[in-house]
Amino acid sequence: MLLREIQFPCVENPPSCFLTFSDVWTHLSCNPSDGSTFMSKNRLGWEKWEIIVQDHNTGHSLIKHKASSRLLSADSDGNIYTQEAKDGTVADSSALWIIQENIVRSVAHSNLNLGAINTRGDLTPKVSPDNKNHAIVEYITGELCFFSSPDHDRRMSCGPMGKMSMSPNWKGWEVFRIIHVGDGSRHVRITSWTHDTKVLCHADQGRVFTSNNEFGMQSKWVIERPYGDSKGVAVKSAHFGSYLSYNGESFIMEDSIDKCTLWDISSAHQQKYYLSSVCHDKRIGYDNSKDSIYCSGKRNEWEAWQINSEGDGLVSFKSCVDGGKYLICTNGGKLKASHEWNGEALWKLEYSPHGGIFIISRNHDWHLSCDGQRLDISPSKGIGQTWILEPIMPSTISMDQITMYSSIGAATVALSVAMPFAIMGIIGGMGFTAGGISAGSIAAGMMSAEAIASGGGVAAGGTVAVLQSIGASGLGAAGFAGAMGAGGVIGASGGRLATAVMGKSEEQKNEGTSSSSNTNMAYCNWRHWE
Repeated sequence: MLLREIQFPCVENPPSCFLTFSDVWTHLSCNPSDGSTFMSKNRLGWEKWEIIVQDHNTGHSLIKHKASSRLLSADSDGNIYTQEAKDGTVADSSALWIIQENIVRSVAHSNLNLGAINTRGDLTPKVSPDNKNHAIVEYITGELCFFSSPDHDRRMSCGPMGKMSMSPNWKGWEVFRIIHVGDGSRHVRITSWTHDTKVLCHADQGRVFTSNNEFGMQSKWVIERPYGDSKGVAVKSAHFGSYLSYNGESFIMEDSIDKCTLWDISSAHQQKYYLSSVCHDKRIGYDNSKDSIYCSGKRNEWEAWQINSEGDGLVSFKSCVDGGKYLICTNGGKLKASHEWNGEALWKLEYSPHGGIFIISRNHDWHLSCDGQRLDISPSKGIGQTWILEPIMPSTISMDQITMYSSIGAATVALSVAMPFAIMGIIGGMGFTAGGISAGSIAAGMMSAEAIASGGGVAAGGTVAVLQSIGASGLGAAGFAGAMGAGGVIGASGGRLATAVMGKSEEQKNEGTSSSSNTNMAYCNWRHWE
């Protein structure tokens, strides 16, 4: 096994879900203003919940309402209500739940199901022994990946209008999430990261398309490696048994596996991270002009690092700057950068009780440390030695974001004309024009904010620079797509936080893996499925 091929998957965290009563196809909802719970046919913000594991040994978890941060709870009679979260913990077991095979069970009520009873014709959520009308966890977050065709060097893409295509880019429109259906099968759903309601579907005529919130059999897939030395995985329809294929012109469904039905799945962050200090909001940077490691308050290319797995729980950090070097700890205990990969470039990652990880030199067993001004190596294990790995996600923009930016200011641009001309109008209306950035406009404010954030300049390829390049040149469809691919238009949505899953526990390692599809290993590590 080539260790450098092992990828750290990009997983949205904490996992979000709907609590769905599938028999009546309703969802548990909560009114943020008073915390009351009720049943709803909607699939909007009030119906979204987060699962926060409290004890990995027992599986006890909190279920937090995303819109209000209130905790789902059950009183002594089994009635469902929500309570305010107090520092992420609660005084008793009323808000503790166990999720087994996607069924929600109350810890306070001897693991009885979260169910619903019929009260005068209305469904009321209640802890119940009824095994029929119970809530199931319908996950809406998962592993974020690129799907590339090795034969065409193109990636699946869900563009600004939510339409499927193939693209040479590695941007947000090309990122998809793989979500386990959770019905005890190997079935998954594949949704767009940018347009999170768009679900990859297929019809019996072989047509491949995206649909809004489609959760029938036509949206279920099985991802499997057809044979041991295959150059990709097959994405098979769970209903029809046919395979997703790209023939160089369009998506089709094939009855058998060939080179066009193989897909290379890779992690959405491409193994690139910012190494951020928890208590100082500073990052580790590398200045190639001075060949030095420094403490930085920015998030630019110089602060980006690629993490490689080196086996035995060890990793290395390689700067993403051109000709990037490895972060090393010398025999004298100094932090430096080096082109040489050796023992000085090896680091251990351990979980920190302060809400992150410790980064520990393999050779010296000392910890990477930050005091807010400089970086150092320390024998201490405290909050000053605690770090967060921030995945660097590709830039993206959705129709909702386009609409939002178009509505900022005095007038809203009508989106009734074809792309990209609607976007051209929006960008011009924001103040990005052929004559430059208009004084007093939204664009001017954005430029000022970006200049302040970056220490006085506007970054090439940044939001302001790319929007201005589009507004100045009046780009057509091809030029617009080129500009979007060359630089970040809008940064990755802050509502979709992704975290790195750094590995598995010893118990998981001993469980083995499936011969045909993933059970314990990430989809981006399909090459190592056994």
